[in-house]
Amino acid sequence: MKVRPIDTKRRLLLATPFVIGAAALFSFYQKEKTPLTQLYAKETQVLLHLAYHLYPHSALGPGSVDLHISGYLHNVLSDTRIMQEDRDYFKKGAFWLEESSFEVYEQSFLNLSTEQKEELLKDVSKKQWARTLIYTCLSYIFEALLSAPVYGSNLGEIGWKWLEHNPGFPQPTTIEEIRYEV
Repeated sequence: MKVRPIDTKRRLLLATPFVIGAAALFSFYQKEKTPLTQLYAKETQVLLHLAYHLYPHSALGPGSVDLHISGYLHNVLSDTRIMQEDRDYFKKGAFWLEESSFEVYEQSFLNLSTEQKEELLKDVSKKQWARTLIYTCLSYIFEALLSAPVYGSNLGEIGWKWLEHNPGFPQPTTIEEIRYEV
């Protein structure tokens, strides 16, 4: 059986939709993106920097970085037991904080100095969304401080040791072990 090669016109006809589609995708990803169009991609980073600013390391005790707040926030933002609306509002707060940073300083909250972050937070805390964001972030920081390491924070029980806290036993060793009564 002899295989007949596909003629050039047929190849062109078959390849055209793929070439157009690839070109469209390439141009979509190559468009110049402004920082504001990338906000949702870095909302978790904004929340982390907010936590780092609100609860820094000091001579008195551990800060958000020491507590590994990033692991805890990751679990919070992906936990389906927390209402999706609450998780979305927390993320929107990060977007609004980032948007405010661009309005005032024309740069990301991530790139602000400590003094600029403090001034921005003082200014936006007059708005309800910002008060809610700050309150929620602080709540998660204190949860991370007191939580079992299995939740992704308080690694090495640093928060418990600092507070001389006895968490009680038994402690879960995996998240699957945790049972919630409704």
